[in-house]
Amino acid sequence: MKAPDYDVIVIGGGPAGMMAAASAAERGASVLLLEKNPEPGRKLLLSGGGRCNFTNVEPDVHRLTARYGAAGKSLISPFSKMGPREVLEFFASRGMPHKVEDNGRAFPATNKAESVLKVLLAEMRTHGVKIRTGATVDALLVNGSIPANREVHGVRLGSTRITARTVITAAGGLAYPETGSTGDGFRWMQRCGHSIVHPEPSLVPVIVHEPWIAELQGLAFPEIRIAVLAGGRVLERVTGKILFTHFGLSGPGILNLASRIADAAASNPDKPVRISLDFFPEDDGGSLDRHLQQLFAAAPKRKLKNLLDELLPPRLTARILAAAVDTGTTSITDIASITGSSVPRQLRKRLVQLMQDFRVTYKGLQSEDWAIVSRGGIPCNEIDFRTMQSKLVSGLYAVGDMLDINRPSGGYSLQICWATGFVAGCAAAAQARSR
Repeated sequence: MKAPDYDVIVIGGGPAGMMAAASAAERGASVLLLEKNPEPGRKLLLSGGGRCNFTNVEPDVHRLTARYGAAGKSLISPFSKMGPREVLEFFASRGMPHKVEDNGRAFPATNKAESVLKVLLAEMRTHGVKIRTGATVDALLVNGSIPANREVHGVRLGSTRITARTVITAAGGLAYPETGSTGDGFRWMQRCGHSIVHPEPSLVPVIVHEPWIAELQGLAFPEIRIAVLAGGRVLERVTGKILFTHFGLSGPGILNLASRIADAAASNPDKPVRISLDFFPEDDGGSLDRHLQQLFAAAPKRKLKNLLDELLPPRLTARILAAAVDTGTTSITDIASITGSSVPRQLRKRLVQLMQDFRVTYKGLQSEDWAIVSRGGIPCNEIDFRTMQSKLVSGLYAVGDMLDINRPSGGYSLQICWATGFVAGCAAAAQARSR
């Protein structure tokens, strides 16, 4: 029989695919990387706003995997082989220093995603990976009709067949579809017998009902408390960064809650789901009230609006004062004339409440075009995480965003890519030698 064209074919030139290809080639396998875009790494260059938060430096593997929810236990094995420490060493030993910012987020010292991509491209070039761009895979070539004897033996691109001893699927999920993540890989895997959890946006901005939200577009807060409420009950409370947009809310704090908010809305169809923002999370109501009293007493003749502008951005101050008026605490005319010495106690208490419980109403999630990461994909119980090989088709591997794992913002998504890509590349190379 004719020998296969390659030992390993990797489908997808994202971070997981490039790591898989480089790892397999380093171990002596002949490797072909197929990428549908004109060049690999297109989505990687967009990550972290172009800065690329390439891992999270949490040193304890159990605390780290707990961040991924129920699927976290599956990641213990790959993370034990390519955890954050190994990731940092991998890039540092190839000339890319890093820096660590808040919440353990690691970035290249250059603040440029290009630095990460250059390392991966150089690594593939060093080990002889053949890269073919503009290559759209239509199907996997699989022998056998029952799981017990199914084996992958290559891929089909239109009328062209390319054979291989093993195939690694790294085609991504549905986030940023303009970069090539259009769910193709899920269709291939489904035809092979895998069940697919319906993919949907995960780390994605939130749309709210209030039209005045557009007035706050561009305001960012580095650390506020965010609560999700339904029927007056707090369902989730976290602290994180937010960004006001023309349609609602974004930023890591909201992105990490997006799926939870959407689930809450689906579970409470008759109850509005509200997002509460506390702009002073380190203060209780009493201490913030005392601070306002001191502020007003120190400048008794200054207008209330100007005094509040010292605490919060003027556009937000205006909205908080408008909300106080809406509740009947005072009137627009009164607001314009009130000075520090004449603020009624009732109004002051209402202002404290609004500063620590500023609410907007959930309307929906932005589309996958806005998503940083999508959830859904291949269930973890259908993959052997010791090797990343399919349990249904011999020689077929799945990595990165192909997997149904909830990925919080903060370097956690790319950490999955490095770990699963590395493990799959090593295992595929070893299997290719034995086939």
